[in-house]
Amino acid sequence: MPRPLVFDRWLFVTTALLVIFGLFMVGSASFYLALSRGEGSVPFLFKLVAHVAVALLTFVVALRLPYGKLDDQRLVWAAVGISFLLLLLVLLMPPIGGARRWFRLGPLAAQPSEFAKLVVVLFLAHVLARREEEVNEIWRVPVPVSLAIGPLVFLILIEPDLGNAAMLAMTAFVMIFVAGLRWKYIGILAGVGAAGFVGAVIAEPYRVTRFKIYLESLLFGSVRDTLGAGFQLTQSLIAVGSGGLAGAGWGRGQQKAFFLPAAHTDFIFSVVGEELGFLGATLLLGAFLVLFWRGMRTASRAPNRFGFYLSLGITSMLVLQALIHMGVCLGLLPTKGLPLPLISHGGSSLVATMAAVGVLLNVSQHSN
Repeated sequence: MPRPLVFDRWLFVTTALLVIFGLFMVGSASFYLALSRGEGSVPFLFKLVAHVAVALLTFVVALRLPYGKLDDQRLVWAAVGISFLLLLLVLLMPPIGGARRWFRLGPLAAQPSEFAKLVVVLFLAHVLARREEEVNEIWRVPVPVSLAIGPLVFLILIEPDLGNAAMLAMTAFVMIFVAGLRWKYIGILAGVGAAGFVGAVIAEPYRVTRFKIYLESLLFGSVRDTLGAGFQLTQSLIAVGSGGLAGAGWGRGQQKAFFLPAAHTDFIFSVVGEELGFLGATLLLGAFLVLFWRGMRTASRAPNRFGFYLSLGITSMLVLQALIHMGVCLGLLPTKGLPLPLISHGGSSLVATMAAVGVLLNVSQHSN
């Protein structure tokens, strides 16, 4: 008699708590922004709830659909092709905030780069599961993988969106590294990636300035241009530092009142630090570490190599992005726009992340 399918309860509960926590924190962080738009907090919260509803629907579908059905060559290549097409078409959209990252239809918006990250994980899991023994045959795995993923990274980069482009590349690197790629090829890929990153920074003057501010803060412990190029980092550090041990209390933070830019998206961890203090920020970090633990446990117990690489890629993608977001808010990494998974405001990010977690829980049902 086959055993009943039971997903990882630790992973499920941790995800649920993070989503609920995110609703409260976005509600607090976006309070003044909603008022400034004349919306009030209630309509803004309705939008958040709508995002969560769509994300939950996607989550349920990803959880119920047998994950093995995703391991289909036609489906995988179709997903890659559609991602490429969407990333190409989004460049024709009117810019929003100086970037072309979103398709907009009235109040609705979609950011294809968020879904492209999951597509890359699916693509690599499909390829590596079949060609794991050939991972060091350059014309069998490294070159075809680079030719498939490289254009997606480039299109995201020129939106411009260095953060998501770097995330996509790092997730792919982790997966192919674990597959057993030789160190000489790892060195080549790392060198190409580093050169590409430096080139992307140099190509945009504001990125050069941000990097200089980051080095200044890291080396000298302070930022000189606090009202100019160093404004974001300065306000983020003020928010985190003023929280102390237990924080000012939920909803009582002051930095979100138009001092801290993008408080409800790129710097929401700073709001957590200010309102819930060191304890709240540590608990949030701990939740992502639990997600990492259970995700890697799912990967190690997956019934096949496709499930292993799928779980590895999803877990790496989510936890790496969370750590980078926190590192940016704490001044440990250069400033870049990346949402905190499951926490930050953003419909595309939440839907894509919940779909990814749904797939991860799907694999966990079949773990040994």
